[in-house]
Amino acid sequence: MTDFDTKLKEVFGELVIDKQLVRSLGIRNERTIPSFVEEWLVTRFAKPDADNEQIRRGILEFIKKHLPAKADKDLFLNRLHNGEQVTVLDSFKARVDLAKDCKYVNSPSLQQANIAVDQQTIDECPDLLSGGLWGAGRLHYSRDQKALMLIEFKPMQSGKVSLKHMAEARPQFTTAEWIDVIIRTMGLEPLAYNLQQKQRLVQRLIPLVQTNVNMMELAPKGTGKSFVFSNLSRYVWLNSGGALSQAQLFFNLNTKEIGLLGGRFDLLVLDEGQSIDFQGADSIHAKFKDYLESGKYTVGAHQTTSECGLMILANISLYDGRPERNDYIRELPEMFHDSALLDRFHGILPGWEIPRFQTDSVARGIGLKADVFGEYAHQLRHVSPTEFPYGNAPRLSGDSRDVRAVEKIAIALSKLYMLNPSDDDYEEYVLRPAYDLRARVRSQLAAVDGFEMGADLKVKVVG
Repeated sequence: MTDFDTKLKEVFGELVIDKQLVRSLGIRNERTIPSFVEEWLVTRFAKPDADNEQIRRGILEFIKKHLPAKADKDLFLNRLHNGEQVTVLDSFKARVDLAKDCKYVNSPSLQQANIAVDQQTIDECPDLLSGGLWGAGRLHYSRDQKALMLIEFKPMQSGKVSLKHMAEARPQFTTAEWIDVIIRTMGLEPLAYNLQQKQRLVQRLIPLVQTNVNMMELAPKGTGKSFVFSNLSRYVWLNSGGALSQAQLFFNLNTKEIGLLGGRFDLLVLDEGQSIDFQGADSIHAKFKDYLESGKYTVGAHQTTSECGLMILANISLYDGRPERNDYIRELPEMFHDSALLDRFHGILPGWEIPRFQTDSVARGIGLKADVFGEYAHQLRHVSPTEFPYGNAPRLSGDSRDVRAVEKIAIALSKLYMLNPSDDDYEEYVLRPAYDLRARVRSQLAAVDGFEMGADLKVKVVG
């Protein structure tokens, strides 16, 4: 191990994992599972006396036995029907059925939505009710009751992360080293990027640690935009292109189900943003404007308040590494050409400054476990200053939307880097990037509505 790897092991102990080992085993080449599940399995099977082939074989045998492939679903159900108790690895999600006075969990791999679960399991794992949990669930089928029951559940993800421990660890790293910690945790290799590129990569995480942040990343294909969001946090929902309706995004009047922006997740990521087909675009446009401004929207008589952020990932045309046109926002669906909607986005991340994903871009050493960082980021959204003394911005003056945007981004970067306005590195790593991300929104506002919107960002620190 390098000195940096050794330092991470000494400071964080069981919270870190060898990302290179995880990659070399290639488990996700065999089965589609999130990174945090893959890392949990590697941690379980990577014994000191086992070589890589033994670890890989043990994991794949475990997966075959406990994670049903689509073709094997009925084999598992048959074992249950024959009276066998079966342990299944899955993304379990619980719901409360008031009409039947009971609680159920859903097992996607078995395609079973009405698995009875007791209150004790819910009390021990309350996150089953808020987004669900990956875990090992022991199932039993009762022929008398003709019911499938979850009789034991062990989550495969970390619980609460000590923010105090993280804050105490931070002074042991320079800001540049701490950025490398984050990059490794994202599954990337710091040596493959320069400092500016690494900062851009970290800026992708801004909506994860701050509520109601709305951003875009515009870039060519192949820079790993969706990779981070699909693998780092269970609190993110990644939607990859296609058609989206008002019911899916906001509220379904027929089923009474709350949509993707309704608060089930910390962040909704719309990938392939340039090709999304918004069905009923006028209605979605109006509700987007309300929600991005206030965190609230109304569908029929139903009003929803949410803290879910929005990230648009879109591919745009480049020439010589820069956007081919000044008004590159016009490569997105027409609703985003409206200055009133565009003004409600806090920042535009220039993904064209991030190089294409290469083989040497993948992490080659120690990093925080993906689910550890996902929980850490989730807790940072509502942390108190006494528990975590970061997340501060100076007093600012200027256009109200510009000020609000710069402030939100600065608070998020302050949390990610653990830097306060009194720290020497704050202006370089927090304040200037916050200005930069909002200034790019300003430039596009001027490009699409130059009569009403100026290109200059006029925000300054007060005092």
